[in-house]
Amino acid sequence: MKHKEYVRINDDADTAILFIHGIVGTPNHFNEFVSLVPESISVYNLLLDGHGKEVKDFSKTSMKKWEAQVASVLKELSLTHEKIYIVAHSLGTLLAIEQTITNQKVYKLFLLAVPLSLSIKPKMPINSLKVYFDRIRPDDYEALAAKKCYGIGKDKNIFNYIGWIPRFFELFLKICQTRKTIKMLNTSCFVYHSNKDEMVSKKSKKYLEQNPCIHIKILENSGHYCYDKLDWDFLISEFNNLLNSIN
Repeated sequence: MKHKEYVRINDDADTAILFIHGIVGTPNHFNEFVSLVPESISVYNLLLDGHGKEVKDFSKTSMKKWEAQVASVLKELSLTHEKIYIVAHSLGTLLAIEQTITNQKVYKLFLLAVPLSLSIKPKMPINSLKVYFDRIRPDDYEALAAKKCYGIGKDKNIFNYIGWIPRFFELFLKICQTRKTIKMLNTSCFVYHSNKDEMVSKKSKKYLEQNPCIHIKILENSGHYCYDKLDWDFLISEFNNLLNSIN
């Protein structure tokens, strides 16, 4: 599966939606959301630096590059649009929150799996190994979902993955930073927390609840990548409500 940035700018649109995926993720994570956005709204489905390429490319990127990239795209969209909505997942939510605090053009946030506290469940590394070795049963929906959301090429030399360690250390530092700044967010924000998330701890809600601008909704039977059908239908309904509020 190819991992490419998707940009559709409507010169007559006053509103744009920016999508930001998670770490080692892909813009494909948002394909079903993007397909629902009417032509009257501009779309920018971002591919973060170092993603969509090989293992060594991811090792060479950095949090600073991701921050600068998101800031640059928001600046570009702000020049031609009056309102910007951001839809983000995991790491992408941290980048979205950071930029929204200083960019008045961002009108609303729609955030999935905000990682303000981590709790790695065993199935997270297990599913990662299944994806790496491509040993996934057709009925293993969690591993299939993880594979669908994985945006880096595979490398047979496992030692090449050592270069990923700084990237995840930077993620941890970004989490700590966002915990301190979350109170500064004064933009309407809707957070969808998966109750069975294999990476994001339920303690994340504690930090989010400190801010009255943040509205938290629970996806009872979903994980970090894999969504229960009822939860997914609810999520799509919520996204359609977001689109209807724009129109």
